[in-house]
Amino acid sequence: MKNGIAKDSSFAHDCYVLQINGRPSSVHQRYEDALRAGLLRKYQSPRDEIKVFEISSTEEAKQDAVLH
Repeated sequence: MKNGIAKDSSFAHDCYVLQINGRPSSVHQRYEDALRAGLLRKYQSPRDEIKVFEISSTEEAKQDAVLH
């Protein structure tokens, strides 16, 4: 970083995975989107176990969920 300007390669491209009942359901670029999708699913199916995880872009390539 020079003069307060960061290069594109220095940014972490983290994503958020919505996991339902232990299985990845979807991948989101923003935490708010993943949380919103999880809360909607929890409202529809209160007994489901729902979690949101942060992953790096290298881990994202290994996931077979759909990017939102």
